[in-house]
Amino acid sequence: MPMKVGNLTAKDSAGTEAAGSGARRLSTRLRRRRGLLGGLSLLMGVGAGVAGYAIFREPLHVHMDHLKITLPNANGHLPAQGLRILHLSDTHFRGENWREQAKIGSIRRACAGLDYDLLIHTGDFLHYDSGLPNVLALLDGLPRPRLGAYAVFGNHDYTTYSHKDMFRRSWTRFQGKDERFKKPLSWVDRAQLFARFWYHFVNAPLDLKRTGHNDVATLEQALQARNIQTLHNRYIRLSHVPHQPDGVDIYIAGVDDVTEGHPRLRQALGEIPYDAPTILLSHNPDILQEPEIDQVDLVLAGHTHGGQVVLPWIGAAHTQSTFLRRAEVAGHLRRGKTQIYITRGIGEGIPVRLGAAPQITLITVSSG
Repeated sequence: MPMKVGNLTAKDSAGTEAAGSGARRLSTRLRRRRGLLGGLSLLMGVGAGVAGYAIFREPLHVHMDHLKITLPNANGHLPAQGLRILHLSDTHFRGENWREQAKIGSIRRACAGLDYDLLIHTGDFLHYDSGLPNVLALLDGLPRPRLGAYAVFGNHDYTTYSHKDMFRRSWTRFQGKDERFKKPLSWVDRAQLFARFWYHFVNAPLDLKRTGHNDVATLEQALQARNIQTLHNRYIRLSHVPHQPDGVDIYIAGVDDVTEGHPRLRQALGEIPYDAPTILLSHNPDILQEPEIDQVDLVLAGHTHGGQVVLPWIGAAHTQSTFLRRAEVAGHLRRGKTQIYITRGIGEGIPVRLGAAPQITLITVSSG
């Protein structure tokens, strides 16, 4: 006969304790499950918020940055207050009005009442020909420069691309460069090769499939109608009341796109005296590898979009350059005598930006 404990038998007491323990375990599991689901929901919410910001917020607000650059050999060749250059690049307009009109409005507000000397655009005006009306709307909405406007073309001005199979194409190219793919591999070797491929993918220019061509002749005619000169492997001497306090006497050269054009830097520099202050326009900063570059004092470039996505502790997700390090995809750099400024640009290839806000830059170039 079971022993009674108070009004309960020992058997009843043990059953009650077991039931209570089971209820506590169930409650703990439910709390853990709710905590896990809550954490996942929070992560999903943060991810959705970051994605929304990267797609709908950051790309649409174009900032104007200010930069001062000194050319040591420009004494007597630049105004006392400096030469003010408004540098634009990588508009990448494709005719998506709601996005592009937002960018245009942002740039117009930033440039309202701006007093400057030169307008420079370093290419990728277009993503597709359908973006030309918005390109012209942007240019028509800018204040007029005092001394002139100059441009070069980028790879997208010539060619249209597809991003759909960029991983497969990059993988195929990578396999062709590595002899170890031609023999059986252990799982350790395969893991090492995949790691090497990922490093290759994020550091080499994207291997995009060419799908067509843009009408560069129409683009060039539209720019000429707005007094914007395209400098295809040629230079001009910008001479305005030289040897006076407000005078200018420098050379501006332009080189064709490195990947889709026919770049000839030696031809672009032509008969420019070696010691004359010279500014070079190049869409792609990889022009820095050309041996004649040491004649140039300042290169203005774009193309990289500042990496377009910049990650904590990693930096730019992609350099889009053969020669630049991850920390060099935007900003003011130096290679020996030659200085270079790489803008993050206005538009995008894929409509996402995170940590690499679009920009235009007012550069004041002064003598040393």
